[in-house]
Order: sequence, then structure tokens, then C-alpha cells
Amino acid sequence: MKKILITLSILLFVAVITGSYIVWNTSDPENTCARCHEISPSHARWKTAAHAGVRCTECHGTALSGGVHSLMDKANMVYMHYTKKIQNEDIHLNEQQILEINDRCIACHQSEYAGWLRSGHAVNYKEIFLDSAHNAMEKPYWDCLRCHGMFYDGNINELMKLDGDDYTQWKIRDEKQEMRPAIPCLSCHRMHTDNPRSERYISLNDSSRSVNERNPMTALYVRGERMYLRSDMLPVARMFDGDKEIAVPSDPGTRLCMQCHAPDFKHQAGSEDDRTVTGVHEGISCIACHQPHSGETKASCAQCHPSLSNEQIEGVFRQPHGYNVRIIKN
Repeated sequence: MKKILITLSILLFVAVITGSYIVWNTSDPENTCARCHEISPSHARWKTAAHAGVRCTECHGTALSGGVHSLMDKANMVYMHYTKKIQNEDIHLNEQQILEINDRCIACHQSEYAGWLRSGHAVNYKEIFLDSAHNAMEKPYWDCLRCHGMFYDGNINELMKLDGDDYTQWKIRDEKQEMRPAIPCLSCHRMHTDNPRSERYISLNDSSRSVNERNPMTALYVRGERMYLRSDMLPVARMFDGDKEIAVPSDPGTRLCMQCHAPDFKHQAGSEDDRTVTGVHEGISCIACHQPHSGETKASCAQCHPSLSNEQIEGVFRQPHGYNVRIIKN
């Protein structure tokens, strides 16, 4: 009889734990995670974001989705909450957690991921920080992490061993870090981006709501402040070609690009990592030519300069960036 009672007790305990686990992961977040003051700001943004129809666990995982690792991770969150060691109301994810979410982004955004893989943004730490050509010109320093390694948990000296002036001897301290992506999805995308809905707004594909009525889907992660700034709130830089001030597009995409593809202190076009165009294409947005994720420009010319057809064509076509293109068949 005693053995039966023990067995039943164990089975009841397992049933209660399993049931609680299922209920917790399927309940409305307002009744679970969002009751904690650290989570509530993120939850409030999520309710008006593009991902409002996606359950928290699909991006953040559950306590058991990653085995012992995720169990310890979630246990640590509970510990930090009850010991009140989190001072900021908004939780900050560490780099490992960011990369885990990055992997889950791929499940829904496969075409964007495929484009990113073809781009220059799909670099890892080794390709950036052990680039001998670059290191021969300049020693890596703290500001490198502003664009490459935004979510790295330490500083440049914790990342690299930079003793002496012989750049061939500089190393990344942790070999596991070498292959991690230096510019993951969340460098430019904030999952919980405010996008207030109207009665007409159903989804991002709802044609009844114009693009200009929505907040941009991109945002810059500011490493120093450990926060995001929406792309349309980023500053528009004044740019010069010699002594001549040139037109700079103010669309959110270009504002975002220019935060990393930035000029020198004189704001000269083409200096440092700047990619501001001059000449006939002056003032055109980055994304008018570059595919947002791959950066490819293969199809961009045809968008503004379509091929001549077999029929006589003569007309003026007004372009979104303000230029008029006249196409005449010879």
C-alpha cells in the first residue's frame, strides 16, 4: 500500500508540473510573464507590433526548449527578479540569447535570411576582427563594437588579445566567438516595434493602410545605451562633396544605413565607411538600389531605366526619388 501511495504521489506531482508547464506556455502573457515589471514594457510594445500574433515562446523558447541551458537561463531570470538585481524596467538580452532568437527568426523569414547570407552583413567576428589588411592600418578599439558586435557582452580588450604592435599576433580570446555573426538580425530589427493599429489595419500586407501610416520595421540597436532607436527617429547627416553640400535622403532606410556607413568628421561623401552617392544619383535612397537584406543591386537599374521595347517609346517617367527619366528609342 505504501508503494502504491508513493507511486501515486509521484504521478500526481509529475501531472501537476506538466499541467502547470503547459498552462503557463499557452496562457495569455498578461497572466504570466507580463505580470513582472521587467517584462510589461516589452509586452505592451508586442501587443501593437507586427509580431502580435506570434506567441512569446515561438521567439523566446520555453524553459525546456533548449534543454538544461534554457532551464538554467529561465531559472536565472526568476532569481534576478526575486532578488531585485534588475534595476532597469526593460530587460536586456545577452548575446547568446540574441543569437538564439536570431535562429528562430529564420523559421518564418527564410527569404530574408537567404538574402542576409549573401550580403556583407553575414560576417562573423573572425572575418571582422582578424582581418589582416584592416588591422595593418588600424588597431581594433572600443568603437568597433558599435557596428560589429553590438551585443557582445564585454569590451574590445575582453574580446581580443591586442598586446604589442604586431597585428599578426592579435587574437580573439575565445575561439567559439570567432564564428558568431557580428551583425545579426536584431542589429537592425526590433521585434517589439510599436506599430499602432487602426480599424483598417489587419496586417503588414493590408493594402488599405499606406506605408507612410506605419512606423518603420527597422531600428538601430545603440550599444552604448543598450536600447533601440526607430529608424525614422535617427538623425539625417549633412554631407559634402568638397565644399558643396549635397542632398541626403531622409527616408528611414538611409538613416539606418548611415549610422554604420558613416563619413569622417568633415562629413565628406565617400570618406571612411560612407557610401553616400554624388552626381546624377545624388539624393537617392539606399534602398532604391540595394535590396534591404542582400544588398544586391542587380535589378535596381531596370526599376528606373527600363529596357527599350520593340515599339517606339517616348515619354517622361517621374521617379519616386524626384528625378525624371526620358526614354527614347533611336
